Amino acid sequence: MPMRYTIITALLMLAATMLPVARGATQTPASPTPDAVATAPAIAVKEDINVPLLDGKMTLRLPKDFVDQSRKDAAGQNSVVVYLYVNRSHSQVVGISEVPTAAGDANDTSDAAFNKMAQGALSGLKTQFNHVKKTGQTTPVAGGHKFLRIDTEQEMKDEAMLGTILVTPYGGRVVTLQILTPKAGAAGHDPLVSHILDSIAFH
Repeated sequence: MPMRYTIITALLMLAATMLPVARGATQTPASPTPDAVATAPAIAVKEDINVPLLDGKMTLRLPKDFVDQSRKDAAGQNSVVVYLYVNRSHSQVVGISEVPTAAGDANDTSDAAFNKMAQGALSGLKTQFNHVKKTGQTTPVAGGHKFLRIDTEQEMKDEAMLGTILVTPYGGRVVTLQILTPKAGAAGHDPLVSHILDSIAFH
């Protein structure tokens, strides 16, 4: 199992335990209606914080409510870089990792490569969360570059959570983003994922 998924999902779990999620609210959550999603508060670009990745070769933006909770010692060895951002007011977590690609796999965005990444990502989730279920897999383009997107549902300490993983290889490294939201706040999950995708740029 790839180390990057073990590290980042462990950090997501740690961050999620600190979030002010109402336990009773997540037991029987209602799915957001189309109207609720359509009327979800827009994320103002002017209030974003800029997140540089890959030594500045890639950037993305997060709403200003996110706070950098990255631990310098979290990545350990093997040239893995990990970032962790937490939004306590919306009980959301965004984890980001950079790791070198395997020899010969640099910038491979073929279906076969993405399916292999999906298997590794799901294996990593299952080591850290309970009742993991994949709910979607697509290949969106962001910043002119192809990404693998995996949507999941899982539980952590009896709390229902929504998750999205975004993965892409670039310049000899693989960038993985994981977004985690309590299912009780489902209406805010897809807008955050879309906002991140729309903000991604390569330089």
